[in-house]
Amino acid sequence: MQLTDNTKRFLIFLSAFIVGLVLCSTHISSIAAWLSSALTTFSPFIVGGCIAFLLSVPMKLIDRLLSTKRRGTNKPLLGDGARRPVSLILSILLFVTILVLFVLIVVPQLVETVSSLAGSIMAFVPVAQSWISEFMVWLEGYPELHEFISPYIPDLNAMASTLIAFVQKFFGVAASSLVSGVSTIFSSATDVIISFVFAIYILLQTDSLSRQSKKLIYAFLPKRFCDTVLRVAGMAHKTFFSYVTIQCTEAMILGALCFAGMVLFRFPHALVISVIMLFCALIPIYGAIISCVVGAFLVLIESPMQALGFIVFILVLQQLETNLIYPRVVSTSINLPPMWVLLAVTVGGGLFGLVGMITAVPITSIGYTLLGELTAQRLEARRITPEDFAVYQPPEKPAEKRPETKKRRG
Repeated sequence: MQLTDNTKRFLIFLSAFIVGLVLCSTHISSIAAWLSSALTTFSPFIVGGCIAFLLSVPMKLIDRLLSTKRRGTNKPLLGDGARRPVSLILSILLFVTILVLFVLIVVPQLVETVSSLAGSIMAFVPVAQSWISEFMVWLEGYPELHEFISPYIPDLNAMASTLIAFVQKFFGVAASSLVSGVSTIFSSATDVIISFVFAIYILLQTDSLSRQSKKLIYAFLPKRFCDTVLRVAGMAHKTFFSYVTIQCTEAMILGALCFAGMVLFRFPHALVISVIMLFCALIPIYGAIISCVVGAFLVLIESPMQALGFIVFILVLQQLETNLIYPRVVSTSINLPPMWVLLAVTVGGGLFGLVGMITAVPITSIGYTLLGELTAQRLEARRITPEDFAVYQPPEKPAEKRPETKKRRG
């Protein structure tokens, strides 16, 4: 029996796959060690690619502004040769400025807030204890209710000690995790320099790298496969770029409005809570809940009455952001229903933590779009229309005619 060329290629691929699978299963520890070493070696370049992507967001916006036509002439403000370097320099200056302001202004405020939080909690305990005492005195007029509620009244001193220990442990673990993560990514000054230089090379030679990549894949892979890869890559870049731009713009606006409103209404810890809300706004769905709970807790320690007003303020601000700011900021929305956004954020956060929560939505959006296109193609190939899989409704039976009774003649 003679085998066709397709069958031969399939058998060769299957044999190679089985051999590779057996070798991987028998040398899994060596392969894991090699992959870890390779990841450590290439980590500066991976970080450089991430930096290049983040810098490309303000860089494209600045490039769009510099390409605006002058009045009376048909020439842009800057030529094509100078526009990209100038946009890159301004983006780097903007990034460095934000980083310096964060380190010089926000970080000391965060440290001061955390250090004073324990004292605020202990100062709040006597006030809360007096409220509970007054409440218990009022309950004495209702013996049955007093007997039912009194076992559930907490020991505020023990509760405060536990809360202080939790806060110190939480911020200590967060700080140590941040320091260890940064030290792992940037193990030396050389890695930092390599990452930024690599990011600059990517941003300056984007067109050249894109052209070289297309030549490479079209030279060695089937054309139909290359067309699909480039289409998916373009879709992924557009989705991630739109998502990052939207989320960052929305977070900046929301943080600025939160800070202005808290200063106007004289809520405590305005800067710290606004920064927390700014970063939490990058996390879909859960970010608003986290920022509201943390902010309300910080205000509650200072003034319980203001905490209630703060919650009302945050709810009004979030409604304003949802109904007014977000529709105006978003020009290209993520093609993903809210149900799948919730599922993506939950699963991504459970598997990969904070990074998974932030990146899960655009990745799921890409998969959702591709699956929809593939489903439509398959249905069209099988000549199935929406009417074919509509909800089946049995035809109504015609009403049975009753036999007519003959009238008796009187």
